[in-house]
Amino acid sequence: MAAEYVLTDGGEITVSREATEKLLSAGSGDAALLYLYILSHGGHYEPVDAAGAIHRSANQVENAMAVLERLGLVAARTSPVPAPQLRPADERPQYTQKDIERFAAADGIFQTLVSEVQTALGSVLSSDGLLKLLNIYDSLKLEPAAILMLVNWCAVRYEERYGPGRRPSMRAVEKEAYIWEREGIVTVEAAEDYLRRQSRLRSGEREMAAAIGLSGRNLSATEKRYIDAWLDMGFTPDAVAEAYDRTVVKTGRLTWRYMDSILGSWHAKGIHTAREAAEKDAPPARKEPPRRQGSAREEVTAGEYEQMRATLRMLKGEDGQ
Repeated sequence: MAAEYVLTDGGEITVSREATEKLLSAGSGDAALLYLYILSHGGHYEPVDAAGAIHRSANQVENAMAVLERLGLVAARTSPVPAPQLRPADERPQYTQKDIERFAAADGIFQTLVSEVQTALGSVLSSDGLLKLLNIYDSLKLEPAAILMLVNWCAVRYEERYGPGRRPSMRAVEKEAYIWEREGIVTVEAAEDYLRRQSRLRSGEREMAAAIGLSGRNLSATEKRYIDAWLDMGFTPDAVAEAYDRTVVKTGRLTWRYMDSILGSWHAKGIHTAREAAEKDAPPARKEPPRRQGSAREEVTAGEYEQMRATLRMLKGEDGQ
């Protein structure tokens, strides 16, 4: 007798009949998981987050996205993603120079914030920069201390990317502030937690990069996506080093997609350290070359070798010369 099951979760995510039929016909479990991830995130898709959420490698997520695009269930944006905005009923205020003057005169916290931000960036803010700072402070509602943490975080990232002494513009700071607001990072406590997580992630990235011989330079965007996905899946640097070694032995060079396929298969098996890989997925033993047939022994003594040389000299008529 067939068993019957009921859903235990009262939450609802609606999948259309057409989408369901397409996913079933494709026969791709990864594509179905990715589609549910995108639905549950309101249409937002971030490869690294998606890979961690559905427990798949970056390469598997990329392939799943290709399936969804082929089925017509997702479509790539044809224009740059706009800055996050509130609903029309809650449109953000359009600040003017008079607003800057009013806040500078009446709001002591904003006055101090302007001074601290200028110190962090090493330059006096322009009128446009002040407008952007006021937007972060008054509209996005980040706490003043959180704003300073944001500015310093942007400065560190900018210097790492472009070299010592380089500083971000307020436009770049405002862009990051929109991300923080969207993620709910508006208080000092939330900012501290976020920066701790980022520090652990960046430390892990450096260790992973060193494990595959990429230390001493910044990672490219693609390299970073792969490594962040491996970190999200829980791999240790020694596991990545082992996958790198197997990749080079097999392909003769660092091939990211091949290496990612190794780690993806390990993740599916619950393997996340080099020791586990050695125990559960050891490479096949190398076969010894077959011995030559018809030879009673392969070693030649020094005396035998000298006798052969003497015979050869005699045949050439060199003996005694």
